[in-house]
Amino acid sequence: MQYRFQALNFIMFQHLTKIIIACLVIISVASCGKKFSDDTPLPFVPSPSLFIGSQNGFVYALNPVTGAKKWEFYAGGGNIHATPYLMGDKLFVATDNGILYKLDAGRGTELKRKYINGQILSSLIGEGDMLYVGTGNDTLYAINTDLETIKWKFRTMSRIYSSPTIADEKLIFGSFDNRVYAINKNDGTLIWSFNAGSAGGNFYSSPTVNGNFVYIGNADGKLYSLYLSNGTKRWDYQTGDQVQSSPLAYGANVIVGSYDNKLYCIDTASGQPRWVKQIGDRIISSPYAYNQVIYVGGYDYNFYAFNIIDGTMKWKIATNALIKSSPLAYRDKIYFGSFDQFLYAADTASGDVKWKYKVNGLIETSPVVDDNSGIGHYPTISGAH
Repeated sequence: MQYRFQALNFIMFQHLTKIIIACLVIISVASCGKKFSDDTPLPFVPSPSLFIGSQNGFVYALNPVTGAKKWEFYAGGGNIHATPYLMGDKLFVATDNGILYKLDAGRGTELKRKYINGQILSSLIGEGDMLYVGTGNDTLYAINTDLETIKWKFRTMSRIYSSPTIADEKLIFGSFDNRVYAINKNDGTLIWSFNAGSAGGNFYSSPTVNGNFVYIGNADGKLYSLYLSNGTKRWDYQTGDQVQSSPLAYGANVIVGSYDNKLYCIDTASGQPRWVKQIGDRIISSPYAYNQVIYVGGYDYNFYAFNIIDGTMKWKIATNALIKSSPLAYRDKIYFGSFDQFLYAADTASGDVKWKYKVNGLIETSPVVDDNSGIGHYPTISGAH
C-alpha cells in the first residue's frame, strides 16, 4: 500500500513538473517576443527593366544586363502584337482581343484594364495624361491614362495597324484605306490627309518625322516623303515589293526594309538610294540606328548589322526562325525577338550574343527599356523612338 502511494505521488510530481515547465516556456516566449520589432516590408527599389510581349499572351520584365526574369503578366489569353508603352512607373499593354492594361511597371501587377472595340495591333503612344491607340475596326482613340475616359475618337475607312507618331500638335498615322492622316492630338479634328492613289495598297508601316517631313512605307512598294505642314507629296521611291517596315530617319538618310528582300538607305533630299543591301528573304522588321550602325532582322532567320555610311555588313546573328520584331539598342546591347521564341541580347559592336531568354511564344512585338527615368527607350516601329 505504501509502495502504491509513493508511486502515485511520483506520477503527480511528474505531471506537476510538466505543467510548470510549460508555463515557464510560455512566459519566456511571450517575454522574448516583446524584444522583436514589427515586421515591415522592405521598400521597393526600382531597377532598369526590359519589357517584351509575346503571342502566348504574356508580357515579361527582364533584367536588361543579365536576362533574368523580374516578373511576368498574363494578359487574359489575348496575343500581344503591339509594343508596350511606358509612362512614368506605369506600363500600358494592348492585346489583339481589344483589352488595354495598365500595369505597375516595377512589379507587374494589374492596376486597371479597359476593353476597346477592336483588335489592337497598332503600338501605343502617349503624352501628358493621354494615350493614343489605333484599332482594327478603323478607329483611333484618345484615352485618358486612368483608362476611364475616352476623350475623342477618329474614324478612318479601314483598319489601323500603323502606329501613330506625335509631331507638335499633330498625331500622324496610316490606315488600310490607303491614306495617311494628320489630326489634332487635342481634339481629334482632321488637319490633312494624303491619299496614295488607286495604285496604292495600304499603310501598315508606321510614320517617322524628321524636321519638316514625314516618311512612311506603303503596300504599293513605295516609300513616301510628305510635307509635315500640309501632307502633300515631296517625293516617293519605288522598291520591288510592299513596304511594311517602318522607316528610320537618321541624319540625311531614311532607311527602310521591303518585301523584295532589300534594305534601302535613301537620301532624304533627293529621294534616291545611297546604298541597297539584299538579304535572303523579306524585311518587315523596322531598322534601328546606334553609333553609326543600322540593325535589322529578316525573314531569312538572320539579324544584321550594317555600316550606315556604305551599307557594308559588320556582322549577323543566325536564329532558328523568322525575325519580325524590331530591334532596340541600350547601353551597347541590341535587343530583338525571333519567332524561335527567344529574346536576344547581343553586343552592338561584335554581335556576340550575351544572353537569350525563351518566352515560350512567338515574338512579334518589340522590346522597350525602362531606365527608371520615367521615359522609355523604344524601337522605330513604336512611333516613340
